[in-house]
Amino acid sequence: MAAVEFRNVNIEFGAAQVVKDLNLRVEDGEFVVLVGPSGCGKSTILRSVAGLVGIASGDLLSDGARMNDKEPANRDVAMVFQSYALYPHMTVYKNLSFGLRIRKEPTAEIDRKVREVAELVGLTAHLQKRPAAMSGGQRQRVALARAILRHPGVFLFDEPLSNLDAEFRSSMRSELVRFHRRLKTSMIYVTHDQTEAMTMGDRIAVLAPLTEGRQTNLMQYATPDEIYHRPANLFVARFIGSPRMNVFTCKVEKGQAVFGTQRIDLPPAARGLAKVALGQRPEHLHIIEGDAAAGVTGTLEHFENLGHEYIGQLASDAGPITLRRAETISVAQIGATFGVMLDPGRLHFFDPATELRINQP
Repeated sequence: MAAVEFRNVNIEFGAAQVVKDLNLRVEDGEFVVLVGPSGCGKSTILRSVAGLVGIASGDLLSDGARMNDKEPANRDVAMVFQSYALYPHMTVYKNLSFGLRIRKEPTAEIDRKVREVAELVGLTAHLQKRPAAMSGGQRQRVALARAILRHPGVFLFDEPLSNLDAEFRSSMRSELVRFHRRLKTSMIYVTHDQTEAMTMGDRIAVLAPLTEGRQTNLMQYATPDEIYHRPANLFVARFIGSPRMNVFTCKVEKGQAVFGTQRIDLPPAARGLAKVALGQRPEHLHIIEGDAAAGVTGTLEHFENLGHEYIGQLASDAGPITLRRAETISVAQIGATFGVMLDPGRLHFFDPATELRINQP
C-alpha cells in the first residue's frame, strides 16, 4: 500500500497545458475518485501516476519518494483500463497467469494464486473460457483479477465501467467497493459519472478544464457529503447533483437578495455585493400549484415520471428552474403555472464575480 501525493504538478502536451498547479494527496488505503467533464485532465493525471504521461514540473510522490523519473515497471501500480486490455487468444486462466509466468514463479504457486483470485472475483467457473465468450462484466472482472495478482501499492482505474450496461455498472460499483474494503489498498478511480463518484469514493476530486483565469484544474477535494452539501464554487455546485443545482443571479437591496417578490436575508459577507448567486437543489424548492404570486412564476415545459420521483422543468423570468418531488404534481400538464419559492434555510450563496462560495456564519 502507498500514499500518493501531487505537489504543484503541471502537465503539458506540447504548447498546451492540460494540468495546472495540482496539489492533491491520496492517503494510504484510501479510495479517491477523480471526476469531471471531458478535457479536465482526469485521465492524464491517472496516467502520470502510472508513468505513461510525463510531468513538466512539480513533484509526484509515492510514500514520500519522488516518482517523476521512475520507469512504469518500477512504480508499484496496477492499472485497469476501460477497454479491458485482455489477450483474446488466451483463456481466462492464461490471461491471469501470464504475468506470473513472465516473472518465472513456480507452477504450483501460479496455480494457487490464479485460483485464489478467481474465487475472489467470481470467475472460478470461467477459467477455461476466452474473453470473446464472456460478458462485459465478466471481462472487467478478469481485468480486475489480473491487477489484483500484482499486489500493487496503488490501483489505478481509468473509467473501467463505461462499457457496461446500467445493471452491470451498478453491481460492479458495489463489487469494487467491497474489493477495496477487503484489500485495503490505495485506489485512484477516474470517471465522468458523478453517480460513481458519489457512491464509491472516500473522497472526490472535482476537476475542471483549464480556462482563461483558472489557476488549477482542481475545483474541490472533499468527501461526497461535503461536496454535495457545501460545494466550494459554482462549477462544483452545477456539476455535482442530478438533476443539477438551480443557480439564480439576483440583485442585492438593503442586505437582501431579490428573487421576484421574495426577499432573502444574506450572510454578512454577501451584503456588500451588487449581485449574488443563489443556489438551491431541485428537491428543496417550494412549489405552490397554480399560485402565480409566490416568489417567481414558472411555466411547466417538461415533466418526467421516474416512478420513485418526478422531475419538472419550468421557464420563468428568473431563468430555467428544475424541480424534483417525491410525489406527483396534481396539475402536471405542459403549460401549467406554478409559484416558486426558495427555501432560505437550504440556500447556497456564491459571489458571481469570483464564483466562490460565500460561507454563512
